[in-house]
Amino acid sequence: MSDSPLKMVNTVNRFLHMKIDREDELQQIVELAANICNVPIAMITFMDNETQHIKFKAGTDHSEVSFNDNFCRHTVMQKELLIIPDTLVDERVKNNPSVVYKPHLRFYAGSPLTTYDDYNIGTLCVYGIAPKTLTIIEQKMLHRLARQVTRLLEFDASLQLLKEQYDFSRVEEIKLRSFFESSGCCHLLLDTDLRVLSFNNTMVNLLRNNYQLTIAEGMEVNDYIEPGFVDEFIRNCKRALMRENVSIEVIMESPKGSNPWHLIFEPAFDSIGAIVGVTYSATDITQMVRDEKMVVEQGESLRQIDRILSADLHHPLEVIKGTMAAMKQQGYPDGVMEFKLLEKACDELLTRGV
Repeated sequence: MSDSPLKMVNTVNRFLHMKIDREDELQQIVELAANICNVPIAMITFMDNETQHIKFKAGTDHSEVSFNDNFCRHTVMQKELLIIPDTLVDERVKNNPSVVYKPHLRFYAGSPLTTYDDYNIGTLCVYGIAPKTLTIIEQKMLHRLARQVTRLLEFDASLQLLKEQYDFSRVEEIKLRSFFESSGCCHLLLDTDLRVLSFNNTMVNLLRNNYQLTIAEGMEVNDYIEPGFVDEFIRNCKRALMRENVSIEVIMESPKGSNPWHLIFEPAFDSIGAIVGVTYSATDITQMVRDEKMVVEQGESLRQIDRILSADLHHPLEVIKGTMAAMKQQGYPDGVMEFKLLEKACDELLTRGV
């Protein structure tokens, strides 16, 4: 199937399976079309490449007709109203089962339902059991009713699409807000002028507890950033607005003391990739710095203990070595194995730096 017919079928399926809120109005249009044209049967149908789906009807119980056995397949091939005054003399439909057998249809008129993107998704059509034609007024009214059907359907489709997008956005917002609020970090979302757009509870609590400050949307940088850090904060935000990710560690001053913080400034993007502001995250790394300092101090303590132990052992070994040298000078037998082993052990310990 080529691209255009495939799109047409997809469009038909979208209308065919959507929830229609204007059912009463559409049913009234069907009945009005039958009355205007003075015929017993009228329908609003959707047409795919296999079946004519009858969504609203008057004067018939049919819910669908096969593609090859329906009249409207000829209507959806054009943009204008199709009128068949006498089905028995029209080559396109004279052998149709509905003409040859009951209900012995003899008249047909149908107007295509053309969407804004120029696809014929179905018809508003009327049938009679006797040959006839339509006046110019009747033709215009049938065509206008078909346009009204299309408008109502597209309005419902637009509302449904907006509702789906809204529901999806709400779910995504809830997920994002849940992550935003569950984080132990302070988060800020700023616009391109660095005014506050959003923030999480961790940021609220930090500013309230440390600065007795209540943050609010629309605040300027000077309203919530420590004066001594404002210039650097603005510089890093400007770097983020130039698509740079900035990660730094700083000592932040507050009325409650000085603490190390890890700060991240990143560009905030909209759905099409344009920069709309800055995301700012701040993490108190006081405990991490303390832990790192403790590890360093513990390592230094172990090295100090090692040096002390080495010094304590080094002197006795030197004494033993000196005593053994004096014994050798006094002619202690060279052939004593234990003496040689002790001398070798001392040499090895001293060589290793004990």
